[in-house]
Amino acid sequence: MNLLGSAGAIFLIILNLVVILLGLGLIIIGSLVYKESGLVNDDISPVLNAITGGDFTLSDLIRIIAVVIIVIGVFSFLVSGAGIIGTCGKFRPVLVVYMVIVFLCGVTEIFVLAEVAKLKIKLNNAIKGELLKVLSYYKGYNLDLISIAWNLIFYLFECCGVNKQSVVDDFQSTAWSRGSDVIPGYCCREATLTTAATLNGTSCTMTPTAQNAYMNSGCYDFLNDRLTKYSDGVVSVASFILLTELMAIVATLILFWQITVDVDHKKAAKRTGRVIDMPASGGDQLQMESGVVTSTAVV
Repeated sequence: MNLLGSAGAIFLIILNLVVILLGLGLIIIGSLVYKESGLVNDDISPVLNAITGGDFTLSDLIRIIAVVIIVIGVFSFLVSGAGIIGTCGKFRPVLVVYMVIVFLCGVTEIFVLAEVAKLKIKLNNAIKGELLKVLSYYKGYNLDLISIAWNLIFYLFECCGVNKQSVVDDFQSTAWSRGSDVIPGYCCREATLTTAATLNGTSCTMTPTAQNAYMNSGCYDFLNDRLTKYSDGVVSVASFILLTELMAIVATLILFWQITVDVDHKKAAKRTGRVIDMPASGGDQLQMESGVVTSTAVV
């Protein structure tokens, strides 16, 4: 193998090692997004499921993003492993399969990312209006599903209302009979899950400030920022993987060509280097050596 082929093989192995590491990272990140983001939570799903964009809800989109991250990671890991095996073993069939799979994965990734981006745009346009609509059913400390979900959102995500409550009072349009309170106890910084409901009538709920409550943190901003962070992260990492896959295809083509040239040279060397002795006939002995036919007379 000449210098170009050797360089292509080394480059391809390095690329695949990088993609394997990225694949493992994506699997871990996708699992964390799905399990620990706080957005995939059955207790707050009544609110998130009310935010729709066509056939999908906000909960669906978050799950889709997490699953896409995991699937891209798994395929990147497996395909890159096959690429390393084919490169180290110089197995041309494996390299061909590797190139085809990488190409198909790249096309699929582009399609899926485009669809996720379209869905995110649809939901972004609907999120604030849908959140305000769902908040209108909020009843404070009642034990209905909507109120429980909103209270958990306020507490878990450290936000209050849909908009910033220092700018807009969203709770005046809700079903909550709040009396002299301005915000629920779950919006207070000192609140816990066990004490939040007892904070009504305190300075935090009656005269909230940015120091004692989440007055400058609207839940729309939190959800939108979190969704954007996840989707932008997926697009960035997937784009980098697509770039490495493109370079891997080029390197594989170079390596495949070099392996083919080496195989052809070895076959040619075997053909031209073989000595064939043929039996004497009519007193002549024919010899073929190095592709040259000679005749020797016997006297």
